[in-house]
Amino acid sequence: MLDKFGETNLKDHFADTRDTLCYATNENQEATYGLLKENADLAIVVGGYNSSNTSHIVELCEEKLPTYFISSASEIVSKRRINHFDYKNHEHLVSDNYLPEKNPVEIILTSGASCPDSVVDSVLQKILSYYPEAKPIEDVLTKLEAGK
Repeated sequence: MLDKFGETNLKDHFADTRDTLCYATNENQEATYGLLKENADLAIVVGGYNSSNTSHIVELCEEKLPTYFISSASEIVSKRRINHFDYKNHEHLVSDNYLPEKNPVEIILTSGASCPDSVVDSVLQKILSYYPEAKPIEDVLTKLEAGK
């Protein structure tokens, strides 16, 4: 490359790889920054325990509020108990009374870029099952789409 293009033009023939976050990863991290501007009682982050992207989202959330890193809805044992992962120490933990005794409870629910939407939806459905008085998801989405 140096012989063909010369040192002055060399940089014009190589890609800048300093920012290598994929689109989905960047979108999830930006969305998490936005969510963290809102008031919340806790965060639940869903994704693979070996995902650096998901771990970074956990770090962001932990700076502001109690955060539970789970891989699926099955980690939510009950309204009182949750199994979760401490990525810093690479160990599974069990926490009791993770949901505050208040109404409404404000939860940030987010995920890593590679986490399937169906897994996040399962987590959302499980959490909502503990709050029978919660508005149906369809009603909330309809209001959001209408800009209300």
